[in-house]
Amino acid sequence: MFYIVETDSQIEGLKNFSDKGAYVEIITTNDNYHPILTDIVAVYLRPLGTNEGYIIPINHDEGLNISKHQISPILNSFLILYTFDRKELLYHFNLTNSIDVSLLYSMTKFDKLELPKTNQTIRWFYSRLEDFKDINCLIPLSKLYQKCEENFKYLEPYFSLPLPNGFNFYNQTATNIFFLTEQSGLRVTYQAFTKLFKPQEPRFSIKDNIVYTSYNLNNVTSRPTNAFNSINFAAIPKAPEYRKAVIPQNDVFVEFDFDGYHLRLLCDQIGYELTEESAHIQLAKLYFGKDEIVEEDYMKAKQINFHAIYGKIPPEYAFLPIFEKIQIYINTLWQQFREKGYVEDPISGKRFTSELKEMHPQKLMNYMMQSLETSRNILILKDVLRFLSSKRSKVVLYVYDAMIIDFDKKDGQETLVELERLLSQKGKFPVKFKYSNNLSF
Repeated sequence: MFYIVETDSQIEGLKNFSDKGAYVEIITTNDNYHPILTDIVAVYLRPLGTNEGYIIPINHDEGLNISKHQISPILNSFLILYTFDRKELLYHFNLTNSIDVSLLYSMTKFDKLELPKTNQTIRWFYSRLEDFKDINCLIPLSKLYQKCEENFKYLEPYFSLPLPNGFNFYNQTATNIFFLTEQSGLRVTYQAFTKLFKPQEPRFSIKDNIVYTSYNLNNVTSRPTNAFNSINFAAIPKAPEYRKAVIPQNDVFVEFDFDGYHLRLLCDQIGYELTEESAHIQLAKLYFGKDEIVEEDYMKAKQINFHAIYGKIPPEYAFLPIFEKIQIYINTLWQQFREKGYVEDPISGKRFTSELKEMHPQKLMNYMMQSLETSRNILILKDVLRFLSSKRSKVVLYVYDAMIIDFDKKDGQETLVELERLLSQKGKFPVKFKYSNNLSF
């Protein structure tokens, strides 16, 4: 079949299309498995402006298989490569010239893009053998090719979308960072974990008692979700039995928790200075006019602050300078949104545009806070991953206002000191840290 690329000369011939750009899709052993637990079956490549795509078998009985190492330089020779999910592509090829089409769609349309599942042959195989690890090796190569052709035709209209502001930050930096964060996985006590968390099929994401997570940035605010195989790692139940089912691969978990994170991000934007003392306590002193804050005061202040972060300023405290500044900030964002048609995250450059429906001032401000939280944390994770790259300790979980390190005591106390410095930005965003031999901090 002419669309199957099997020889060295055919591989080299693909370079003739490199100036056109192309769509690339990696066919792995099983679409349901976490990508770290899969191998490549074939690579589909559709040069733009051509009438057909090509499939390059790597591990399929119907083809004269080509080495993965032969394909990598061919893919890198293309000026631009469109792919549905760049982070998943990174598990098999490190292609700096790739554009994540689902992310492009999400940042432009503020909606989720999903691939069609219309190929009846492939649906038939998966309805009967969905948990077979090498199922795609059994499916005829022609049917895998057909599915990729269908995906290309569905996605092609979105290739022409202009790259929005902030796209490179998320397409390159953020995608790389969360790809690296996923590599470590979380060690679990298998029986307890599977009984409690009830994954769809344990083999999809668990191997050798390590469960793998998957961060998804294709959300309105770009704040990542983290769910895979029916397990939501961003919302692990607080009940002790769930927390005890996750244990360190090294010596101990260390959780770095940001103090009043959204509140501090908001104060940073409005130019309201806070000290290293608990943000909630500082504002409780302001609200109640006293220096000694009891638990009841603290909880009440925390509730007031929570409402303020969502733009609901309590009328009885509206006269305070902090709330006057917050209101000015809300009004300024809304005015710019209405006049210019967008507001922009000052860190990532991501824009919230008039494509967003049912927007109002408070909602817009909250979207901005979530975006700022995410973009700042991506840069922090970048520094942390770089710092830990030569150490045994590793980042295993990121949950918005907290990061969990699987800490190896051989790295020494100075490692924790440096991590605190990196996360707190020299005290501007203070962090607290706790130790535990499971996730029950």
